[in-house]
Amino acid sequence: MDKILLIDLNEINPYVRRAGFQKFEHWPDKKRRIYDYEMFYCFSGKAHILINDTYYSLKKGTITIIPPNTPTKFWLDEKEPGNLGWIHFDFLYFNDDPTIDQYLTEKSELLYQPYLLENEFIRPRLMLNNGFAFPEKIQISSSDKVEELYLKIIHAFQSNEFLWRFICKIYLLEIFKYILEQSYADIPTESIQQKNISEDIIQYIKYNYYHKIKIDQIAHYIGLSNDYISKVFKQQTGVSIVAYLNQYRIEKAKQLLSQSHLSIKEIGEIVGFSDQYYFSKVMKQYTNYSPMGWRKHFCK
Repeated sequence: MDKILLIDLNEINPYVRRAGFQKFEHWPDKKRRIYDYEMFYCFSGKAHILINDTYYSLKKGTITIIPPNTPTKFWLDEKEPGNLGWIHFDFLYFNDDPTIDQYLTEKSELLYQPYLLENEFIRPRLMLNNGFAFPEKIQISSSDKVEELYLKIIHAFQSNEFLWRFICKIYLLEIFKYILEQSYADIPTESIQQKNISEDIIQYIKYNYYHKIKIDQIAHYIGLSNDYISKVFKQQTGVSIVAYLNQYRIEKAKQLLSQSHLSIKEIGEIVGFSDQYYFSKVMKQYTNYSPMGWRKHFCK
């Protein structure tokens, strides 16, 4: 199960692993998963990318960030093939670089499998402790400046110049600065808080539903009181946080009931229900079936 890592903005310490230009060819016609992050920048032309079934079109000035362990397909536009640069990186430094680097070079064909082989090297997904997550796609307004930084990173890597990793860290932090500035630009602070509270809660649940979750944990994560986030979430979604959490867990449980031979107890524990009887009660509340009844009825 992929993990999310909550950090302060000042803790970001990027590590550039490799960088280069995308060759004028398609990836294999398969979805790829990677251990680290990869960031594309489109210098000209067009390209297309599918990140976890979400389609994005790339043109000049587009940045896309592919998260770890996320099924991804990429192809260049047939009429206007894009000229793109790429950077493989971590938001934080981990002392196991040779392993991942091997998967990006001589073992690259193993990235086109349904799952990654060495889970211990999969990077956590990063989220700032104010709820901000770097977007999968952004159209950069300061494209000339970002383009220059991208070229400097690629040149530093390819020339293997002295202190190239340290130099690339500095340039990549500058790119992050432009992404952050644009992401927050022209949105009133109050609107950000009101609009994003529910999205932050949903994001938290998405990455932590299999843990025991309490409202005060979510409140601490967002930085607001229990009562306030509960009130705003109910106003914006029409359901309570607990109801949404249970509903999300039940949807995950239904997938496992239909796609695996795991026991009811095992499935309950996987989706966050430590008590098998409570799992059965909640399942019946949302589906009118017990877990066993649902499996028998819908998985014939």
